[in-house]
Amino acid sequence: MHKKFELKIDARLENLPAIADFISGSMSRLGLESGKLEVELAVDEACTNIIKYAYSGKEGRIIITCERQDDELVITTQDNGKPFNPSSVPQPDLAADLDHRKVGGLGMYLMRKLMDDVSYSFDREKGNLLTMRKKLTTKEP
Repeated sequence: MHKKFELKIDARLENLPAIADFISGSMSRLGLESGKLEVELAVDEACTNIIKYAYSGKEGRIIITCERQDDELVITTQDNGKPFNPSSVPQPDLAADLDHRKVGGLGMYLMRKLMDDVSYSFDREKGNLLTMRKKLTTKEP
């Protein structure tokens, strides 16, 4: 039995709580209770970036899917905003003094830390596609 849940929502900051509810509810329906907060935070970061940077305050939609593929939870976000290559984002300097640290820039870092895999692709027809994967099995030391 393969379940895939999808949410189509306007790309607006005030919709972030509804997106978090969608992720939490989808994970519950998939029988996944552990790791919800980490996944919600990663998706929140991704959607915030889409709203602020891909659409830059313009109207737009985000399509989010949540599904279980074998031993992984797979979350995708799709948008038609400006193309963005996450690999172009430098690692933040976490050792820098707070007074000298650049504001922002932690979104991709957090997504990569919270999820096991983060990948991005762009298609002229489909737009930006961000795929985040979280392994469901416990990791051996």
